[in-house]
Amino acid sequence: MDDFKRRDFIRLSALGFAGVVLQLRSISTYAQQANGHMGRWNADTPLNWDAFIERLTLLARSQHEPHWNDERYIKQVKRLLLQCDFPEFENVKQAMQAYENKRQNWFESDRLHHEVDFQVSLFQFEPGEYIPHHDHPNMTGVLNVVSGSILTKNYDLVEHLTSEREVVVNGRTHVLKKCILRETASENVEAGSVSMLGVDKGNIHSIMPNAFTQMVDVFTPAYKQDTKANWYDVNEDGFHNGRKRLFEAEYPRLNFGK
Repeated sequence: MDDFKRRDFIRLSALGFAGVVLQLRSISTYAQQANGHMGRWNADTPLNWDAFIERLTLLARSQHEPHWNDERYIKQVKRLLLQCDFPEFENVKQAMQAYENKRQNWFESDRLHHEVDFQVSLFQFEPGEYIPHHDHPNMTGVLNVVSGSILTKNYDLVEHLTSEREVVVNGRTHVLKKCILRETASENVEAGSVSMLGVDKGNIHSIMPNAFTQMVDVFTPAYKQDTKANWYDVNEDGFHNGRKRLFEAEYPRLNFGK
């Protein structure tokens, strides 16, 4: 017992302990990368942030291939998202903890990762902060609800109509065009589940949170400065010409909440 009392103990400073933690994280990252290269990842493998981004980077490069299949791609992204415990990732945790409701009746967003081929964003909603129907031109989107739940509706553009009308907003005249949309999905997406949209299928969608909601979204490719989404005012009071799931809509939508 006396020998034990005389034993020297190593005491780490706070800085030294932080260094050890960082090294452990690096080792974890390298281990996951090595497992990935050896084909040891599967649909149940938990991923850390670095491994998630590395795998997503490789997948996103496939969009430049001549026979790229966006349906297959978004299923692969879905699998990656479901392998991540986002609230445990330090960068995501910090963004969530720093949340402030700065814009009334509109969501708050943080860009978690951005490069030309894709971007990862965090969206946080108060109840009632509805995102109206809009599209993502030539993009795919896969969202993972981290907390809360949302009602999401997806549409395909079926037909452009020839009728138009003019509206005057703040002294400026705008032309609203009409089109026909087909609703392809309407579902409540709970925490731990995903919703997807393709380049041509279900690309137009709306999002309505049922409670305070946080979600991580992957857009492919990333938004550019000149990316211009269309906003649709969908008449959901009745079906177009009585045909089920077909709705008449106008675009562009003006003054959509900003």
